[in-house]
Amino acid sequence: MDASIEQNRLLAGVLMHVSRYLDTGCPRAAHQAGLLLRCLDTSTMDEELMSSCEQLDQAISHACHAGGASAGSDAWTSIQSRSRTSATSFSFPN
Repeated sequence: MDASIEQNRLLAGVLMHVSRYLDTGCPRAAHQAGLLLRCLDTSTMDEELMSSCEQLDQAISHACHAGGASAGSDAWTSIQSRSRTSATSFSFPN
């Protein structure tokens, strides 16, 4: 499958779960959005999208911790610097 199509599907999934979280307050929806967000390949993102994803990850992580779910809250920053040298997708430690 084309990598850009996969990226678009992941972003659509993130938006779907974030929307569910905003509508229902369900911490699991925020957690699921965070999991998908962390599957994105940052080497293909422009700076604006990467910044938006970082902000969303921080908000989701805060929501997950407040709701009792677990997510790697500070991992985006550390993985962001690695993404500049790696063309592979990444995952955050849980």
